[in-house]
Amino acid sequence: MLDQRVLSVFDILGPIMIGPSSNHVAGAVRIGRIARMIFGEEPSDVSLNFYGSLAKTYKGQKTDLAILAGLMEMDVDDERIKKSLEIARKKNIKVSVHTQTYSKKDPNTMEMILKSNTNLLEVEGVSPGGGEIVINRIGEFCIYFQGNRDAILIIVREEEKEPVLKKIKNLLGENLVDIETFQAKSRILFCFYLDHIVDDTNLRKLEGIKEIEFKRLVRCLYPYKLKDNSPLFRTAKEMLKLVEKQRIALPKVILKYESKRSGLSEKDIRNRFKEIWIAMKRTTDQGLSGVKRPMDSIVGNDSKKIYKAYMEGKTITGEIIPLAIARAMACMEVSTSMGRIVAAPTGGSSGVIPGVIITMAEKLKSGEEEIIDALLVAAMIGVVVANFASLSGSAGGCQSEIGVSSGMAAAALVQLAGGNSQQVVNATALALKNILGLTCDTVANAIEVPCIKKNVIGVVNALAVSDMALAGIKSVIPLDEVILALKNVQELMPMELRNTQLGGLGITETAKRLKREWMKKLESEG
Repeated sequence: MLDQRVLSVFDILGPIMIGPSSNHVAGAVRIGRIARMIFGEEPSDVSLNFYGSLAKTYKGQKTDLAILAGLMEMDVDDERIKKSLEIARKKNIKVSVHTQTYSKKDPNTMEMILKSNTNLLEVEGVSPGGGEIVINRIGEFCIYFQGNRDAILIIVREEEKEPVLKKIKNLLGENLVDIETFQAKSRILFCFYLDHIVDDTNLRKLEGIKEIEFKRLVRCLYPYKLKDNSPLFRTAKEMLKLVEKQRIALPKVILKYESKRSGLSEKDIRNRFKEIWIAMKRTTDQGLSGVKRPMDSIVGNDSKKIYKAYMEGKTITGEIIPLAIARAMACMEVSTSMGRIVAAPTGGSSGVIPGVIITMAEKLKSGEEEIIDALLVAAMIGVVVANFASLSGSAGGCQSEIGVSSGMAAAALVQLAGGNSQQVVNATALALKNILGLTCDTVANAIEVPCIKKNVIGVVNALAVSDMALAGIKSVIPLDEVILALKNVQELMPMELRNTQLGGLGITETAKRLKREWMKKLESEG
């Protein structure tokens, strides 16, 4: 799957979303939205199937709520997501959930059977990380559909393939940019990718092609469409070569990458990063002012405690570390309260980058453009990692989330402090090496213990290795090889340590007690 993607920097720093999980909330919302477009109407009956770690954690990670929200056409930052089950009940939408813990399916698989009075459809999708999605099955068709381009899906019988193909090519003309074909028995599913959404006139012309058995217009889920599927580079080595060859700064090379990939102007890209920066600061401020914890919460507003200690001069680790820690925890407390956050690169690791960048930008008195450059570097480092390794704790442990976010934060810090591109890459490699093997052993379903405090480890690690890299210390193992090592450790890590609550902290006696108490709270909420 990984080698088929051409990621955007906004797939890594973003989306701006409702917490707590980019995989299991933002990704689930998007899978639900795609399924709704393919189904063509609001379903009256929804049957959800979760596998692997999601079978154990979907309640705590709000995945059922998120899919329902998408099916009711909500977006990833819609405050109503937390109320989606209640909204579905008021609409008389019947909802059932089925689970299977031990499965060969990807642990981020979300399968649904949708019904209405006139329609029945099975859709299966996977959320690889950071809110990114792939639809891998529609009914009998095994497909690969990412929702990052406007498209028309059409099903015809195999013997009608050529005449229908000719008619649609003529109809769409230059608006048709690509075609993918998937076969199941005697039927063909065409995916016609479009430069822009077709108008009503052309849609009515499609109605006149009698050979078409099924057709759906599927709009791009993102404000940054895939325009060019040939990336400017994929590895850190290729990125550094381009910096050297073109003799321009690393942020400029990253702007060129994204402009080629998404068709956005450099000004537009920078403006979008400004929005991300504003959202990060808003989340941090909200968290430090204290958030209303959900009824099923395990922990309280701990960020206020460390912040208070810092303000009173009671912390012992200097001026930077406690303040960065407080901010990182504040972001995560907003996230776990189903507040609005920036996935960085995931919801479960959303505190690390804001914690270190906001704090260090204050110390260095960095300007907004310098901060945006640093965020661009962080995002691109995340793209390079995600090209080869998972960003999902369920797929590869917390090394995939906190580990990667710490590497991204370290890269951003080096950029912010005036380091060169080689130092940026060294900082990332050093950070990732330090957190290889970090498990995802959540307690009692919620993304709180130990997740919030693990963001603190990411903060401290990023600060330490950025100093090392700026001092001229190099990683003995090049970043691209460290990323492959990360992938190797992900594959070797047993499923019990990948967000299943079947190992590590998740099976301690206290964790079992907390889970029982957590379930009782949920039941009392109805």
